[in-house]
Amino acid sequence: MQILLGSALALCAGLGIAWVDSRPGWDDTGMTVGALVIAAALAAFARVPPWLAAILVAGPILVAELPFSTGVFLAIPLAITGVYAGAFVRRLFAGS
Repeated sequence: MQILLGSALALCAGLGIAWVDSRPGWDDTGMTVGALVIAAALAAFARVPPWLAAILVAGPILVAELPFSTGVFLAIPLAITGVYAGAFVRRLFAGS
């Protein structure tokens, strides 16, 4: 149940990030990057499998922005970085 809830929240975060990033007046790449990394880390901390968390967080922005820019492919390594950082922190807390 925890993985299902974490997956749903990761997808909602990915959809929200993609929606904000696709707005015409939005031009703050740093905020988008930070949101991607934090959302992926929180998804991994909630025990969502790393591959699934990265897809759920980065997938919506890829779908929304790919027709306009190929630079959006950087969302994948950013999400993977966040996922493994979140998994690392989860293991640190589980060990103590």
